[in-house]
Amino acid sequence: MRLNILRRACAALIAGALLPALAFAQEQWSFPAGSSPFVIDRMVKVANLRDGDVVVDLGSFDGRIVLAAVRSNPKVRGWGVDIEANLVAAANETARKEGLADRAQFYHRNAFDVDLREVTVINMWLFRSLTQLLRPKILAEARPGTRVIINGALIDNANMMGNWQPDRVDRGDGSQSPIFVWFVPARVEGAWSWQLPLGGEGRQYDVLLSQQFQRIEGHARVGNRRESLTEAALQGADISFALEVTVEGVGRARHAFAGRVEGDEIRGSVTVTPADGKPQQLPWVARRGTSASWFRPTGVNIK
Repeated sequence: MRLNILRRACAALIAGALLPALAFAQEQWSFPAGSSPFVIDRMVKVANLRDGDVVVDLGSFDGRIVLAAVRSNPKVRGWGVDIEANLVAAANETARKEGLADRAQFYHRNAFDVDLREVTVINMWLFRSLTQLLRPKILAEARPGTRVIINGALIDNANMMGNWQPDRVDRGDGSQSPIFVWFVPARVEGAWSWQLPLGGEGRQYDVLLSQQFQRIEGHARVGNRRESLTEAALQGADISFALEVTVEGVGRARHAFAGRVEGDEIRGSVTVTPADGKPQQLPWVARRGTSASWFRPTGVNIK
């Protein structure tokens, strides 16, 4: 058992997790060698698997997480990669014996060399240093909304993804090891614009969004009025925020936006509630531009 753990620890170093010697000495005996059935059940549950999901395990050991996922739903597929050829062979043999080989495959491959563009759930149980090194690949390749699930047992789980903090932490009954969940965020930073038919004519909205992973903030301009967005939230491709601003011909109005990011477009709806009127729901289509009209001259004639 210890020999296998040492081999996997050394392989992790080769893959790019260059741990200081002291940290390696502290961690080598607790390197994860396969999640327990109880923890696997929790990981599958928090993944909230749906028909059509594609589950991957980066460092799949004997395939137990992927196999549990495909057993839980006949319309889920999965695959895993590991740098230990014998573990890959054992995982494929288990899948064959259970009649799951058409939906679960395992490969002798480095995690940095896989294609994550079509997966919807990513599982990992690796050293924090290696997990952080995989972060750029996940953010660059995985689609918005992809769930990233990490078993926090036995390993240093503080800032496991650096300053990308988890969206959820499942602690079971409070005494169990944590399971962390991230949703790969859509890229929304930039200048966005749209029009809304209010007060008898189309009103131009210009918004600047800034982003740090799933945390977003923004500033809006309507006519010559500027206000900051509030209640801004981003989970995967789902975005929402509120804006309270004075609109010419309408007066002070609260806007509640909710939509889905599709590349350089956001499609959804907005509920506009004037201070002295009833709510009005309108379709909302925003487009990201290469320049920001937010910065055009304002002048001093502000009403």
